[in-house]
Amino acid sequence: MGILAKNTALGRLLAASATSLARAEHLDETVLTGAIDAGRMVLLANPAHKNVTPTLIGQPAMVKVNANIGTSVLINDVKMEMQKVRLAHKAGAHTVMDLSTAGNLHAIRKDIIAASDMPVGTVPLYGLAQKYVTRGQDPSDFSVEEFLEEIERQAEEGVDFMTLHCGVTARGAAMATGDRRVLGIVSRGGSILARWMKRRGAENPLLERFDDVLGICLKHNVTISLGDGLRPGAGADAGDAAQWEEVVTLGELTLRAWERGVQIMIEGPGHVPLHLVQSQIEGIKRLTHYAPLYVLGPLTTDCAPGYDHIAGAIGGAMAAYFGADFLCYLTPAEHLTLPGPEDVWAGVKASLVAAQSAETALGRSWAVARDLAISKARAALDWEAMAREAIDPQMLRKRRENHRDERECAMCGTFCAIRMVTGIDDAPVPRRGKKKG
Repeated sequence: MGILAKNTALGRLLAASATSLARAEHLDETVLTGAIDAGRMVLLANPAHKNVTPTLIGQPAMVKVNANIGTSVLINDVKMEMQKVRLAHKAGAHTVMDLSTAGNLHAIRKDIIAASDMPVGTVPLYGLAQKYVTRGQDPSDFSVEEFLEEIERQAEEGVDFMTLHCGVTARGAAMATGDRRVLGIVSRGGSILARWMKRRGAENPLLERFDDVLGICLKHNVTISLGDGLRPGAGADAGDAAQWEEVVTLGELTLRAWERGVQIMIEGPGHVPLHLVQSQIEGIKRLTHYAPLYVLGPLTTDCAPGYDHIAGAIGGAMAAYFGADFLCYLTPAEHLTLPGPEDVWAGVKASLVAAQSAETALGRSWAVARDLAISKARAALDWEAMAREAIDPQMLRKRRENHRDERECAMCGTFCAIRMVTGIDDAPVPRRGKKKG
């Protein structure tokens, strides 16, 4: 039996949305249904999230883009976070993740879920740890039962997918600390769990109680995004023992989840040099049984603070070409500060460029047609048609504003190569008469 036979909520959801999803994703319904049943696609939608748009993750469906938002201890502006939700949607993101760590997290999460028809993801450990931090206690003071209660509370509130760092073993955490890595553990969730295990001399509670986690997520059709708590945070750490120790564990947990009927995504690497992207993506997909892969970037260089959305888009395009299904955006603020609204817009657009680039290279009909359409519009100097096909029509119009009445772009003007060769709008050259005499 596949996943659908064991997950009645998912079965009902698919029955109601299969036709529209297949049309939107350019897939046959049988392909879509078979992939979900086999675990190679997931359908994000918690029935408690009343206005959610069911969203499919997993190639050959379209590559999707996630936008991270949320408050921080140093910048806690809920009004701005709600603005970021709206901007992420307008920019073309398919999902948002609330990573808030400051303020009334329950109220913030409730507002985001109510305001967003995009699936909403969270990291439940943040909400749990924040309770202790605000009381001046250690963030790893929580009990196992508290952790399970937090997961269930968020599932009941309508969270559609959750990052749970179930694969961070005590052995893996030890491999990632000390002098074994340049940058150690860079995942907030991974580091809190590593601290919890070290202080108690115990194994990861999410791993020990994984069956309980599965029961909660099955009940609410919450997709588990198995977190990459030991992802490389420096290119020099990519592909080390700690990373692959976690990936192997995630592969084992994937099979256990499928056996219960729970949908699973795998979170992928962070910093990966360009020449290792293919082997990383293909290796992770194989070891996790081709479950949908959700990647942060990956960033192909560590040297681009302020431009990490570009480094991430380069890695994201390659990752999607080699099999990644879901791109988590990076913004110009990455590694520096909390993203503002303009950063959210730039991050979403950069990841959409990556997705379009990969899908065109993969020969996906809709992506190829879009590139061809904008090229034909350029040949005709048809700026409105270009805007319709552009990933950011708003940017196109903004940059054209001062010369919007000109047929050519402001760089070329009357030296326009297209007009030079095609003769668009050329006036006839007057014919010279013969001289008399």
